[in-house]
Amino acid sequence: MEEDVLVVMETLPGSQDENCGLNYRLDLWHMEGSAQSDGQVGTCANVLGLDQNVDSLDQVRSGEGVEEHMAEWVGEVSQGQACVGMEGADDKGNSAESMLAFGERWGVQAVAWNRHVPDVLLSGSFDHSIVLMDMRYPSHTGIRSAVTADVESLAWDPNDQNSFVVSLQDGTVQGFDVRGAASNPDSGCKPCFTLHAHDEAVTTVSFNTTAPKACLLATGSTDKMVKLWDLSNSQPSCVASNNPKAGAVFTISFSEESPFLLAIGGSKGKLHVWDTLSDPGVARRFGKYSNRKVDPAPEA
Repeated sequence: MEEDVLVVMETLPGSQDENCGLNYRLDLWHMEGSAQSDGQVGTCANVLGLDQNVDSLDQVRSGEGVEEHMAEWVGEVSQGQACVGMEGADDKGNSAESMLAFGERWGVQAVAWNRHVPDVLLSGSFDHSIVLMDMRYPSHTGIRSAVTADVESLAWDPNDQNSFVVSLQDGTVQGFDVRGAASNPDSGCKPCFTLHAHDEAVTTVSFNTTAPKACLLATGSTDKMVKLWDLSNSQPSCVASNNPKAGAVFTISFSEESPFLLAIGGSKGKLHVWDTLSDPGVARRFGKYSNRKVDPAPEA
């Protein structure tokens, strides 16, 4: 998939029913010049998340929650499978798309590619588990690890290929190191830390990619709060908190161009942007990593 391709998750007309809820289709759009659709990758029910593999640019992954057909690419998909769509060319140079489904779980809520090891895919489910898959071996069941509640979101450490965090419905965030499962893959990974971050579900997380060793993490929750955490030495401490007046917070994302700008979306339907360096605690700890001139507040 090229850099000027947009993936659109579209609700299918008349697709709602009492068992499956809304069905969705993933469409590929080329944005260069006059935008035009390249056609759907497939259909699935209740697509809960998307992520593009920026190193293997022909792959888009999704999480899906209930049983449905995936058109001609894979046939029937069992409930709770993760799906990987691939756009490329066959041996005659003709355009070809395919869809790979894997896993036997209930409600895959979140998925994320490892940016350092592009064949490694992490997924999290409503069955209180996370699974680490190497897509070079799709028949392998992967490394499954238990968590304490339904998975809401997850993110790889942008500076460490072995580390990731998982946010949960019970208001906690757990940090993991995949090397912990190396000696006994059957037992999975054990959390390096458990952070009681919010009073309600932690629906979304985002790493700041500029801060060294990924020590700055943002979390958002249905308790309407957004918080920033210093994860240095796997000993999380709260740096700042903010009620953006967005309602229940559903999604947050640090900008890659301006890494201390945090976009926030919530139940009120309006987009908010928080300049996190405007907070004295953030400016004091992390202002030196910004290319902007920052005048941090003095220590209290």
